[in-house]
Amino acid sequence: MDVNGYIIRQKREKEKLNKDAFETICSSTDLEVIEETSEGILEVILDLCKTLEIPYQQAFPERILLVENSLLNIVRGLHLRQQYSAVLHLLDTFGKRINYQNPRIVGHLMYFRAYANLFGNQDPQKAIHYFQRAYTFFRDERRYELLVLKGLATCYQANEENKRARIFFERVKHMEDEMKTQKQLGPSYYQAACFFADRGNPEKARAICDEGIETLLEVNMTDGLEELYFEKAIIQDDQREQIELLKQANYYAKLNENLSLKQLINEKLNRI
Repeated sequence: MDVNGYIIRQKREKEKLNKDAFETICSSTDLEVIEETSEGILEVILDLCKTLEIPYQQAFPERILLVENSLLNIVRGLHLRQQYSAVLHLLDTFGKRINYQNPRIVGHLMYFRAYANLFGNQDPQKAIHYFQRAYTFFRDERRYELLVLKGLATCYQANEENKRARIFFERVKHMEDEMKTQKQLGPSYYQAACFFADRGNPEKARAICDEGIETLLEVNMTDGLEELYFEKAIIQDDQREQIELLKQANYYAKLNENLSLKQLINEKLNRI
């Protein structure tokens, strides 16, 4: 993703930090690429900004923040890191200026706004408003419908509307019983993607990887992300995109302590 690399470099130099001071986030080589070419994987950029205390609206070019897909990816990453005030600030500053083409993205951003109001601002009433609006976009996507119902149940419980909360929690339980448990999400998506890739259908495999990545991120799970990014990289024809996907896979392999996959990823990166 495009980033204002010079901002990261300036803040790092101002703090008198060497490039190798960020080894827990990325290698000094990757940091140099970000600073010099203004490109890098989103997860690393967000971690660098948090460590260096760089406001996200400064780290990313405005043209990136005003693209619906880019804003969603950034907001989702901040949601995963529980940076709710940053989520609300970006949505208030840029979310209202975008000419949206995809209603589904609007629904996702409504969900993140609701969640940030509930757990960040401790404002269940405002959260209910946005969860209800998000719900209208998720009628055909049961996994997101489930997340919204959980949010509404939690809001009503926080408001001490116990009868209403109990109704929503019962709906959540019923849906969860019908769906797979969260622990099965990663392996299920990965196996399905491998199935289609092995049978010569990379388009379907990529779509499943994307869906799996999006789902895991939105339920705050990182386990399995490294395998999905790795599989998506393997079936990617564009070498530049493949390298970025492998780096994302490496990021989550390191985070999840998946040492065997991390070794395999590094071997592939060294051969490119």
